[in-house]
Amino acid sequence: MSGYKNSFTYVLSLVTVGIIVGIVLTTGFNLDSKTMARPAEEKIYQEGDSDPAGINAISFNPNNMFVDMVKKVRPSIVSIYTTKSVTVQDNPFFFFFRDMPQDEIHKPRKRKQTGLGSGVIISSDGYIITNNHVIEDVDELKVKLIDGTEYKAKIIGTDPSTEIALVKIEAKDLPVAVLGNSEKLQIGEWVMAIGNPLELTSTVTAGIVSALHRRIDVGRRKDGVSTIENFIQTDAAINPGNSGGALINLKGEVIGINTAIATTTNYYMGYGFAVPINIAKSVIDDLKKYGEVKRGYLGVYIAPVDPITAKGVGLEKPEGVFITSVIEGSAADEAGIKEGDVVLSVDGKEVSQPNELQAVVGTHNPDETVKLKVWRDGKTKTFNVTLQGKSPDGEVAGVTEKKGEAKEIADLGMKIRDLTDRQQDMYETSDGVLVVSVEPDGAAAKAHITRGDVLLTVNGKTLKSGKDFYDIVSDLKSGDVIRLKIRSLRGRSIFDRL
Repeated sequence: MSGYKNSFTYVLSLVTVGIIVGIVLTTGFNLDSKTMARPAEEKIYQEGDSDPAGINAISFNPNNMFVDMVKKVRPSIVSIYTTKSVTVQDNPFFFFFRDMPQDEIHKPRKRKQTGLGSGVIISSDGYIITNNHVIEDVDELKVKLIDGTEYKAKIIGTDPSTEIALVKIEAKDLPVAVLGNSEKLQIGEWVMAIGNPLELTSTVTAGIVSALHRRIDVGRRKDGVSTIENFIQTDAAINPGNSGGALINLKGEVIGINTAIATTTNYYMGYGFAVPINIAKSVIDDLKKYGEVKRGYLGVYIAPVDPITAKGVGLEKPEGVFITSVIEGSAADEAGIKEGDVVLSVDGKEVSQPNELQAVVGTHNPDETVKLKVWRDGKTKTFNVTLQGKSPDGEVAGVTEKKGEAKEIADLGMKIRDLTDRQQDMYETSDGVLVVSVEPDGAAAKAHITRGDVLLTVNGKTLKSGKDFYDIVSDLKSGDVIRLKIRSLRGRSIFDRL
C-alpha cells in the first residue's frame, strides 16, 4: 500500500459511549479504484438509451412486448462450453480388487472438467461478453450460436474485479444485442433474463428489477485489489448456466450481464444479480484495446455512514461515504482529501454506499479528473482529484503475541494492553495500545473491531499507553461519539476498497 511499509489497514472509527455502546468502525475500502478506460476509438457495440419514458403506456401490451423482446435479443445469446484439466486423487478403495501397484493407486490423475455458461454477441464480427468465472483458467473454449453453429473462441481479456470477460470468434454478419444505459434503470421495471441454465439452451425468464446498487460479496480479490460490486437485483429466474447471459429491458436492450444468485442450494431461490451494462461497457472498451483493464486510483479507505457516524461528523442524517484514511502520496492526498471527510457526490452523482462510490470512480481512467463534493467541519467543500494509475499492495494477515496484563473497558466490550517491544516492531509503531480480546456481543464487536487491532488515536489524540485511553474515555458521557484511528494487520472484507 503506497505510503505504508507493510500494507497495514488504517481505520477511523466512531464510537458512542454508554452502557450499551454503539461503535461504527470504518475501514477498509482503499479506493484502489481502477476502472475502466474509455478508448477514443469507435466502440465495437451498439448503444440504446434505455429510457423507460420511451414506452407508450397507452398501447402497452406486455404479451406482445415480451415476444418482441425475445425475437430481438435471443439470436445474440450464445452457449459457451469450456474444458479444463484438473488433478484428482482417486479413492484407493476403488482399486481394492484391481491388480495395480500401490504407487499407481495413489498417484494423482488428470481429469477433464467441462463447464457451460452464456454470452452476448456485441459485434457482428464476433466479440462476445461473458462472465470471468465462466472462462477462467480453461484449456478449451467453444461458442455455440442459437442455430447450432459452433466456433472455437479465444479470450481477449478478463476482469475478475467486475466479473466481466471478452471473448472473440472468427465469424461475420452475426446478430448483435443493443447495449442500454443502466444508469436509467429503475426499481420495478420489467426485465427478462436470457441464457442457458441447467443445460437448457436459450431459456427466457421474466421478472422485475427488485433492487439496485447491491453488494453481495461474491467477488474475489486478486493481488489485494477489491472487487467492484454494484449489482442489479432481479427476481427473473437465474440458475447455473445463466452466467454471462443478458438481462434486458422492455425495449430489448441489454442492461445487465447475469452473474450470481442468492441461494443456499446452488440453485434459484428467488433473486439473481447482474453486472450493470455501463460497468461492462467500460471494461470491454479496455479489454479490446489493451487486453486488460486500466483504472484510476483514488487512494483512500472508506466505509458506510450510519446514524452514529453521521452524528460524529455533524450530518443531520446518514448520507455519503465516510473516509477513514487517506494513503500518503495518493491522488486523494494530493487533492487535499482528509480522513474524516464524507464524500457526498462524484461529478454530481450522489453516493450513499461504499460500493456506489467504487462503481462511480471505477468508470474513470488514470489521469482523469473527478469532482468530489465533500462534507467537512459542518460544511461542504469541492475537490478536483486527478486519478492515479496504480493500486495499493495486498493486505497482510498477522498474529499478535499475548503478553502482559490486559485491562478491560467494560462499556466498550473489549480489553486492551500496552504494546510490547516485539509488537511495536511488528506493527511498525511506537504509539497505540493493543486490543487483546473482544466480547462477542459487545459494542467493539458490532463495530468489527477484532483481537489484534491497535488503537492509535482517540478523538485525534495519540495514545502512548492504556492509561491515555482511560483518561480520555472517563471524561465522556453516554451518547458522546469517540473517533478512533486503528491499525490492523488483517484486511477485512466487510470494508470496501477502491
